[in-house]
Amino acid sequence: MSTQATILRNIEDGDITRCAELYSQVFSSKPWNEAWNTDLAMERLSHFYHSKGFVGVLAEEKQDVIGFALGNTEPYYFGSIFYLREMCIKAKLQNQGLGKRTLLALEKELSAKKIGRLYLTTERAIPAANFYQQNGFKHSEKMGFYAKQIP
Repeated sequence: MSTQATILRNIEDGDITRCAELYSQVFSSKPWNEAWNTDLAMERLSHFYHSKGFVGVLAEEKQDVIGFALGNTEPYYFGSIFYLREMCIKAKLQNQGLGKRTLLALEKELSAKKIGRLYLTTERAIPAANFYQQNGFKHSEKMGFYAKQIP
């Protein structure tokens, strides 16, 4: 599959099931090896889709979902920010520029909405961290990500 005929467009309600199928395939495989299935992925992606401030971009080729990036805008004292919650590219199409094109389409959509900041979290030891850094993201010196296990 080549990305030359790829259509990049906003995610619509009917796309969430197809995104969930791709999500469960990708994140159940290396390097993540997480226990995703389509139902769990559908629950997660639907949550974001139905949340206030949703923005998402879909990459498809011949009506096959091959990638997406989605999240929510949030108000902040200096204006709205966008929190990228999930980005997913079909495994065999990774490292071919599709992720960059999808991210740029998302940024274009955010810019049109006057959103000037994009945040995300990802594990540092996986290829996604390098991808984001190569696409202009910087590790914040001011901010920290904290987690706590609740018994």
